[in-house]
Amino acid sequence: MSDQSVKKITVRSVEEGREMLYQMYRDNYTIVDRKNEFKPGFLGLFQKSYVVLYYTVKQKTQTSEDFQSAQEKILKNTATDTLTLKQNAAMLNMMQEISNQVSELKSATKNDVHPTIAKIESLLEENEFTHNFISGISGRIRTEFALEELENFKLVEKRVVDWIGQSISIAPVITHKLPHVIVLVGPTGVGKTTTLSKLAANLILTARKAGQTEPVVRLITTDRTRVGAEDQLKRWGAMMEVPVDKAESSEDLKQLYDTHKDSTDYILVDTSGYSPNDYENIGKMRSLLDLPNVPMDTYLTISADKKASDNLKIIQNYEVFNFGSVIITKCDETTTYGNVLSVLHEKHKSISYITDGQKVPRNIRRASVVEFLKNLSGFTIDRIHIEDTFPEEN
Repeated sequence: MSDQSVKKITVRSVEEGREMLYQMYRDNYTIVDRKNEFKPGFLGLFQKSYVVLYYTVKQKTQTSEDFQSAQEKILKNTATDTLTLKQNAAMLNMMQEISNQVSELKSATKNDVHPTIAKIESLLEENEFTHNFISGISGRIRTEFALEELENFKLVEKRVVDWIGQSISIAPVITHKLPHVIVLVGPTGVGKTTTLSKLAANLILTARKAGQTEPVVRLITTDRTRVGAEDQLKRWGAMMEVPVDKAESSEDLKQLYDTHKDSTDYILVDTSGYSPNDYENIGKMRSLLDLPNVPMDTYLTISADKKASDNLKIIQNYEVFNFGSVIITKCDETTTYGNVLSVLHEKHKSISYITDGQKVPRNIRRASVVEFLKNLSGFTIDRIHIEDTFPEEN
């Protein structure tokens, strides 16, 4: 069967599309183009992003089943005379030999992966990078390295580590006009309240260490779903001597902003956590935060220990908040970051902070390419090289 016409499939991500095409065609397909599309979401409040993949199906080489069918047809139409039988027997032997050669060729092609590429792919899988990310790295190795260079594993490994580093986007430090309004959004269970408290404490301690005047910080909670969320934030606020307010509506939030904007340096807003599939409540929270003439610096909070597909869905369904960057929490609960780094690379999202424990304010810090690379499992890391290649912002 041969079909070189361009077909298309609509999926939620390139990774999902590759998996579906692999299930249908194995390796007998080629993606020739892709296009991002957006469709209206629930009640028209948000848009859902989709990917349209255009592909062709490779021409199949005649298989052993095809030869078997031909063999049965020959036997069915065989004449009874001795000469014809001998001719048909010779033909069948030749067809069987060709069939065996084709099977051997297919097997050799399937397994014809250079040991260096195979080892790199294994290391990436060990670090839980997605199939899509690994395919991209493998394709780049094949494109950028000559065959003799592939014999030098350390050379290839060093370059791959650089490529991983280049795929990680760190959000720059930006000076905001005061009062700086910081909002954390994200699903339930990722630690938004604790992270917000860490950010507040960091602002105060950084000023103290620098011998500067301590900033005036205020915390606001809009969380109406989690029992004890307000009490937890108030306990942190009392420890830091920072006031805590509650806003149950956009009117409450606007009034608090107007009341304190001239006397406050930082206003940090905690929000309710909803499943990424809870479109209705996510839409309501988006409306609550939609305050005219109030600039907000919004962060999406995601967890390092979630599956890549889960974080992909979270990012897609929380994009309505126009978050500037991501805070990765619970880095102490995993030993690999490939899952979350793959998704952030695919969605072109940058990282601002990571958290790795419950202690306030100790377990939060600016994200670092070097730190992510140092934690790669199985890779030999040239620390001096990566520190020179990916200098950290002061």
